[in-house]
Amino acid sequence: MSPGHGEKKYTVSGVVPSKVFDRQRKDYPILRYSWADTQKALESLAMDEPQLDAVQVTYVNPETGTDAENILGFYALMLRPGQTLRLPARSPAQVLHIIEGHALAKILDQEFDLAEADTCCAPGYESVTLKNLNSDQPTFIFIADESPLHRKLGVYENRG
Repeated sequence: MSPGHGEKKYTVSGVVPSKVFDRQRKDYPILRYSWADTQKALESLAMDEPQLDAVQVTYVNPETGTDAENILGFYALMLRPGQTLRLPARSPAQVLHIIEGHALAKILDQEFDLAEADTCCAPGYESVTLKNLNSDQPTFIFIADESPLHRKLGVYENRG
């Protein structure tokens, strides 16, 4: 394995490398998370659990199970074809980036038509409604927020 490719050590969920029963518990063992692996995880989750309203994964530190970074939280969300999903009003503001697909985001009283590579943001304490405008394929959205920081400061809220 070449230097700078730590993500290859963590390619199977539920297992981490260890040297004769000793783990490193590094703060940042992975700096690059493969989109192809994340997309496969979302598609598998959607297939295995069709009753889920939100097909979402959280990027975590595989050594500790905590957030991938201390301040920022990172998530990937899959909207099924034609699906509408309301994200809860939470304390952190959030940034939404369309990886693949086409979505309509309703934030406050405005609607944003988002295509692949578009980015928008939503203020804290506001719900966001997302609609997949594709009727025959999923839309994949990357989300970043400051929920780890809010939890550390004791100000994190999820108002539903």
